Amino acid sequence: MTILGRWRSWTREQWDRPGIGSQRLALLFLALIALKFANWAWLSDRIPGDLAFIANWVIQAAAFGVFLVLVAVSCRADLPDWVRRWRPGRLVALAPAVLAVLLVLVSVSVAGALLRNRLLIDDANAMAVCGARAISTGHDPYRVAELSCLRRLDLSPTLATPLRVGSLAKVQGYPTPAQIEAAIRSADAKGGTNSIFSGLGKPPLDPAVMIPVARAPAVARALWTLLAVAVFLSLLAVAAGSLWPAALAILLATYYIPGSALNFASFGNVESIAYLLMALSLLWVRRPIISGVCLGLALGSNELAFFFLPAYVLICYRLTGRGPRLISAVLTLIIGVVPWLIRYPDAVSAIWHNLSAPTFPLGYGPIELVLAGILKQPPSDLMLGLTALAMALILLWGWRRPEWRIAAGVLLLSAFWLSWRSLDEYIAQVPLLALAAILALLMTRVETGAQPVEASWRPGIQAESLPVTGVGD
Repeated sequence: MTILGRWRSWTREQWDRPGIGSQRLALLFLALIALKFANWAWLSDRIPGDLAFIANWVIQAAAFGVFLVLVAVSCRADLPDWVRRWRPGRLVALAPAVLAVLLVLVSVSVAGALLRNRLLIDDANAMAVCGARAISTGHDPYRVAELSCLRRLDLSPTLATPLRVGSLAKVQGYPTPAQIEAAIRSADAKGGTNSIFSGLGKPPLDPAVMIPVARAPAVARALWTLLAVAVFLSLLAVAAGSLWPAALAILLATYYIPGSALNFASFGNVESIAYLLMALSLLWVRRPIISGVCLGLALGSNELAFFFLPAYVLICYRLTGRGPRLISAVLTLIIGVVPWLIRYPDAVSAIWHNLSAPTFPLGYGPIELVLAGILKQPPSDLMLGLTALAMALILLWGWRRPEWRIAAGVLLLSAFWLSWRSLDEYIAQVPLLALAAILALLMTRVETGAQPVEASWRPGIQAESLPVTGVGD
C-alpha cells in the first residue's frame, strides 16, 4: 500500500472508529483553544472602558473553566459516556492537515523573528545569560545585579522585576515604566539599585545550561533552546505511536499560548528546557530511573518544578518502581546541583528571596481586575493563601478519587490562576503535562505500543499488578 493509501486508511479509521487515545487528544486540543481565550484581551483591546474590560474578563474566566473541564476529562481514567457518544476523537482524522498548517505557520513565525532578531527577551532570560557568563569567568552568578545585566545586554531597564520596596513601596498595581525609571534614578543617587530589583533567583542548572551559548548572539541562544524542543518532538512522536500527527499538532499549537515551552524556546528562554524536563518525567514515567533523573534535573533548573513535585508524587503513587524513582531523583540532585550550591553559597538565599520577595501583582485571572483598578488591591498573602488552598484541594481530590488522580496531578499548576502573580508560564505548562500523561499512561497498546493503565486508577485495583512496559521501554 502506498503512503497516500495508508494515510487515507488511517484517516477513515480515525473518523469511523476513533480510539480512546484519539478521544483524549481531541479533548486536549479543544482545551488549548479554550486556554487561548482565557488569556486574550480581544474585546477590551478594541473597546475602551470598564464595562468592556469586565465583559472580557468574564469571557476569559468562563474559557478558563472550560479549559479545566476538558483537561480533567481528557486525563480521567475512564472517559465519560458523553465523550464516547459524541466521539470528539473523529477530529483526529484532520490531524495531518492541521499539523501541516501549524508546521508552516509556526516555522514562518519563528524564522521571521530569528531573521529580524526580534526576540521577546525578558529579565529571567537575560539573568540566565548573565549568570552563565559569570560562571564561565569564575564569578558568582547569584551576585550579578539584574539592572547591570540588562544594561550589559543593551536591554531596557524597565524589563527588570521591581520589588515593593523603597520608592515603589506605595505603588498600587504594577509600576509603569516611568515609575520604574524614577525608582532607578532615586536608588542610583542613594548608592545602588540592587535592593529594588530581584537578581538571579533560579536554581543553578538554569544558568549552567546556557554556558555554551552565553556569549553568542540572541539568535544562537534561541536556536540552542529550539534544539531541545526538536529533540522533545522526536521523543513525543515515538511515544504517540500511530497518533503522532495529533500529538505533534498539539505541541505546535502551544506556540500560540504565551509562556509555553515552545513559545519560550522560540526566543531563547532557557526556562523552556526545565518545562520539557518536567514533561519528560511524565512521558517516561513507566521507566522509574530515567523519569526520576528528568525530575531531578527539572528541580535543579526551575522553581516551578518545586510545585510540580507533589503532582508527580500523586500521579506516581500507584505505579511500580517507587524506590528507584526516588533514589534516581535524589542522586541527580546531589550530583547535578549540590556542587553548584557548595561553589555558590548565595544560591539558596537568592532562590528563597526570589520566592518570598515582596513583588507586584501580575498575570491573568482575578488579579487582572486588580491591575485594571476595578477591584481594590488585596493583601498578597491572601491570594497566595487561596492558591495554596486550591492546590491542597486539588491534591485531596486526586487522592480521594482515584479515577481523577492523573487529572488532579496535571491540573495542580492551574491553581496559580488565583495567585498574586499568575504568570503565563505557570499555567501554560498544564497542556504539555497533560499530553505527556495521556501518551504515557492513558493510551491503548494499539495506539502507542504501551500497556494501558486506566484500570490502575479504579478503586480496589493496584497498579503494581499491571505489567510496566510501554512508552520508552
